[in-house]
Amino acid sequence: MYRAIYSLAGATGLLLTAGLHAQTCDTVLNTGSLDVTQGGVACQIGGFSTTNFYAKSYDLSVLLPGEDFELSCIEFGATNSGLALAGGVTVYLDTDGGAPQAPGIDLEEVGSVDFELPQAANVLYQVSFDPPLCLAADGVYVIELFLPASTDGFASMAGNTGPDEQAYIRTDDCNLETFVSYGSIGYATQFWAQQLIGETGCDGVVCDCYTGSDCFVPHEEPGCDDPVCSATVCGFDQFCCDVTWDETCAGLAEIYCGLTGFPCDFPSANLEETEACGEDTNGGCNMDVPAFESISIGDTVAGTYFLDEAAVVRDTDWYEFTITERSIVTWTIWSRVEVTSLLINDQCGDDLLSIVGVGSGDCPSVNTACLEAGTYRAFVAPAVDADLPCDLPEYPGYVASLEAEPTDGCPGFDECAGGAEAISPNSDLTLIGNGVSCQAGGITFENTWAVTLDMASGSTGGFDVSVSCVSFGVDNTGSTVPTLVQLWIDTDGGDPVEPGVDLELIGTRETVGVTGRNLQRASFDPPICVPADSQLVISMSMEASTNGFASFGANDLPSESSTYIISADCGTTTFTKLEDLGFPDYNWVVDLEADLECGGGSDCPGDFNDDGLINGADFGSLLAAWGLCSGCPEDLNGDGEVSGADVGLLLSLWGSCP
Repeated sequence: MYRAIYSLAGATGLLLTAGLHAQTCDTVLNTGSLDVTQGGVACQIGGFSTTNFYAKSYDLSVLLPGEDFELSCIEFGATNSGLALAGGVTVYLDTDGGAPQAPGIDLEEVGSVDFELPQAANVLYQVSFDPPLCLAADGVYVIELFLPASTDGFASMAGNTGPDEQAYIRTDDCNLETFVSYGSIGYATQFWAQQLIGETGCDGVVCDCYTGSDCFVPHEEPGCDDPVCSATVCGFDQFCCDVTWDETCAGLAEIYCGLTGFPCDFPSANLEETEACGEDTNGGCNMDVPAFESISIGDTVAGTYFLDEAAVVRDTDWYEFTITERSIVTWTIWSRVEVTSLLINDQCGDDLLSIVGVGSGDCPSVNTACLEAGTYRAFVAPAVDADLPCDLPEYPGYVASLEAEPTDGCPGFDECAGGAEAISPNSDLTLIGNGVSCQAGGITFENTWAVTLDMASGSTGGFDVSVSCVSFGVDNTGSTVPTLVQLWIDTDGGDPVEPGVDLELIGTRETVGVTGRNLQRASFDPPICVPADSQLVISMSMEASTNGFASFGANDLPSESSTYIISADCGTTTFTKLEDLGFPDYNWVVDLEADLECGGGSDCPGDFNDDGLINGADFGSLLAAWGLCSGCPEDLNGDGEVSGADVGLLLSLWGSCP
């Protein structure tokens, strides 16, 4: 949901080649590498890319001095995690020859072609022009890719880490009305993989843009340019590797080579999936009459899955299990293709409890969740964008293990002593959706969010307040993320700026942001004393995620506080209101449990835990509060700091309270 520029990307070198094959185009213009190793840069909201335009310039006076260039095809990298998008590629003449700005300013259209971007990660695509486009000698030409907003995924250009010529982006949704270079917005090492294919001179005839032994295109020489695909196809028909790669070989490649796998050493299993590959007997909630296969804690199962894109059939395997006590449950998948791995409650249609490892490309893919006693389902299915037939060697098989370790408490959900007062800026604590985060390719960077509470208003006015527990909304699609929940006093009472400027820290709780959408809890023991009538700031800092979109749990219901964000990776270095970034209806859900007095009051200074004794337990509380601590009970001399002076006072009071 955060409108900012993000990335993953790359490219390399300056290259001009000619005379590839007599039957092909004779000239390729390329300023870098065609390796597509990472996704790209996009303006996005909540992990879904908005409308974006990408550009790259070619100076023919440098690449092809004094020669006209007839452009037949453009190859370029792109990525899309959602449904197919109807975009387009346009070629412009840059009238002033500098960095591109925008159509109608310095860009005159030469030609365009429609382009549909399918759901696929980091792929090299080709578009062609018929008739070809004649690019006049020594001109500067700009290639632009238009991608519309996605409703369910992240789409952008794709490439590598360079070196290469600059790529550019413009997007009204992130207030970039003219093209800016990636370098100028903090992405100096991210480049777009791209090349132009054509001929010198202009004769109006489209040339053959084929530049290699494509596995999906018939060609005279045996084998193809993907050794894994070549070996797979020749396993079915050795003729393809001994004689020629004909139509039959290309057809086999279409069936068996449309996916990318990775090495994976499978462990041994103690049981076999009862469903045979190609059947559907444990399709769980995807079936008209849900059916599940039983699995026990400690089992390791060898299973299979398949996918037929033409028939729109994907095999999903659902295993049902029961735990008798609260446990950390781990669902681990070994697979040669990417998987979707889930832990789900026992009601079809209900929210997922945990989603980890979607498209991670990892072997193994590990999914962990803390679950109460009960019955649950473990889910696994292939997450590939090509057919996965049952007779394809190795790829349709997987091994999955289910483990559980009993635990006294779930990480991220502290047991709290509670308090007589519930204090919240929110009118309702219902979590509706995810919050606003700085991220790249759907993977969040480090972010900090905050809300404020005016303790001078309402029931807390005029009272010191002892905060024992903070409930806070988290929405996280990936693995658990290390998280800090902190309490601050805003020393000037206005909008928070940043720690060390107007924020004085009074309490910190280290925790984790767990998977899913949850109202988590952080306890403070001993409770944090907030001086009467303070402006209290509650913040949550989450480290960068490795595999998901981690943010605050939000709703769009009325709140007495704005929600603020800091994220250095997106250039936000002081707390900024989300409404000032274009997000007025994203409110972080926060609730405090507190009492209208602070422990260790004037009746017995130093007895911080109210047990009638001043002893080692209270000394531990004093050490835990060491440092700046304005208004806290451990500050016995009231100088705003817990220090050696307070230790001396505590020792002088040692023993039973009066």
